[in-house]
Amino acid sequence: MMMRIIPVRALVIDDEEAVGRRIAVWLREAAYDVVTFSAPAAGLEHAARAPCQVGLVDLRLAGADGTETIAALRNAAPQMRIIAMSAFPETRQVIAAMRAGARDLLEKPIQRPALLEAVERQLAEVGVYARSEEEFNRRLGARVRAVRTEAKKTLADVAADCGLTVAQLSQIELGKSATSTWGLARIGSALQTPLERLLANL
Repeated sequence: MMMRIIPVRALVIDDEEAVGRRIAVWLREAAYDVVTFSAPAAGLEHAARAPCQVGLVDLRLAGADGTETIAALRNAAPQMRIIAMSAFPETRQVIAAMRAGARDLLEKPIQRPALLEAVERQLAEVGVYARSEEEFNRRLGARVRAVRTEAKKTLADVAADCGLTVAQLSQIELGKSATSTWGLARIGSALQTPLERLLANL
């Protein structure tokens, strides 16, 4: 069976259980697999046993140092992209968190759009730009349309040059239809654009 979405596991460490639950709900709604911990030691144990791609760690934890927890997470799961969270971030604390291995900072109270944008930024840095076929098709279609517009070519011009109908090319640009690798190669040729540019950061 074809994979419909690229799986991503996220780990949340926050001693405020209500905050952890809220973050988990938002991430699950966006199709992430999430585990939450209020006790840093339990989160670290889980990370060592079942590494996650993204970790979110509160910098002010009861009975633990958030920066030290980030450093321990990096040691337990070196590939994890870690996002620090803080209600009142101080410059010294943020610098320490970044040196410990955090890649980004979210200010509390966490807002859903900012949370999802931060996680998506971290995934993009490791090459995961689109997690579903539908999202990939939308991004590719938008890229084709932007390149065609930049080249000052009409749908009819490009369709004629690559052997597609105007309707087929329009559906591709709208992200409503997938195209084969060979079809994309023909579109790239018609646009005189390397495939690398059409596919970069999708």
